[in-house]
Amino acid sequence: MNQLQSSRNDDISGKTYDPLDSAVQQNPYSYYTKLRRDEPVKWIESLKAFAVADYDNVDALLKNGKLYSSAQFWPELLGEYDPVPEVLPMISMDPPNHMHLRKIANKAFTPTKVAALQQRATDIANQLIDDLIAKYGKEGECDWVWDFTALFPVTVISDVLGVPTDRRAEFKVWVDDLLSAANRAAYGPERLAQIRKHSDELRAFFEEIYDQRSANLGDDIISTLIQAEVNGERLTRHEVLSMSVLLLIGGVETTTNLLGSTLVALHQHPDVYERVRADHSLIPALLEEVLRFNPPVQMIFRHTTEDTELGGVAIPKGSCVMPLLASANRDESKFANSEVFDIDRKIEVPLMSFGQGPHFCLGSFLSRMEARKALEVVFTRLEVLTPLSSEVHWLESYFARGPHELRVRYKAR
Repeated sequence: MNQLQSSRNDDISGKTYDPLDSAVQQNPYSYYTKLRRDEPVKWIESLKAFAVADYDNVDALLKNGKLYSSAQFWPELLGEYDPVPEVLPMISMDPPNHMHLRKIANKAFTPTKVAALQQRATDIANQLIDDLIAKYGKEGECDWVWDFTALFPVTVISDVLGVPTDRRAEFKVWVDDLLSAANRAAYGPERLAQIRKHSDELRAFFEEIYDQRSANLGDDIISTLIQAEVNGERLTRHEVLSMSVLLLIGGVETTTNLLGSTLVALHQHPDVYERVRADHSLIPALLEEVLRFNPPVQMIFRHTTEDTELGGVAIPKGSCVMPLLASANRDESKFANSEVFDIDRKIEVPLMSFGQGPHFCLGSFLSRMEARKALEVVFTRLEVLTPLSSEVHWLESYFARGPHELRVRYKAR
């Protein structure tokens, strides 16, 4: 079955949307459709939160940081597995406090800076294809996630952060396990111990990098953070560590999942695959449709600062609210034939894939550029790249979405 489009065909009558249910995580879209139709604002008992499924309400709450606070986002997502629990990360700060940190971090992600990274991204993609051929031969099979899509963005963000790439394979494991902490209520002791171990390893890695950069400053973003001042004061060690972890997660997960989901979509739409291979100018439109249709981040968290009402539903002060970004991107009132994958569609409203409002993802330019450059190289270097199966094992996460692994057959030109 076409898994990306199966939301139109799955029979979920009598079933309830529960983000902790592994079956829901593997295909949430039929549930999103039902929510938009029947209960656009719905209480989710398992997470003790209100899910918000329709575009207009998601847009309104994301733009109202005063009423819908971000302060509990990271604690809600990671709980006790936060690698740097001593401070709130930028993503969990409300305006105006987060703007000072955002301005510092944004120095690494301006359109000019991102444009300057294009050649480096191209070089990294070419090197990974060279490595693939050296490892498996000019044609063969590999796991596209672990041999390419995970290694590519982590190498780019490592350059930006100024961290060595010799442990880059570990970065993806750390990030995946850290984000899987969102499922902690459904896990047993063994899985939780693994998450704890990887969270601690990630913390120890950045502690070591902090000490190295403090002794030998460079032009990387971690050195910039160490030297930066906010309101006349230097950032603390914990603040730099927290920002570094956040930038690594954002830099790894989004592009990895975007690239993986794009290959899945192309496999399921061979006519689109053929068109894009023949005309690389279609790659940006392809990526925008993947970002709409199956975005790397499915939802985020906000908490109400006072009693309010949304979509006719009373929401008490202090409640957790989950804007379902992926559902908003398929809202029938905003996107014609929203359940159809169409790279020729004219998108007339902003996608929710990178959020909206004061916390709009500052890495959105970087992620789009990386994915575009990666696909240009892949389509040029590989004559064949096709998944071995139509079945996809998606990440065990209701927050992040992308293939956990993707066995493919490839042939180099």
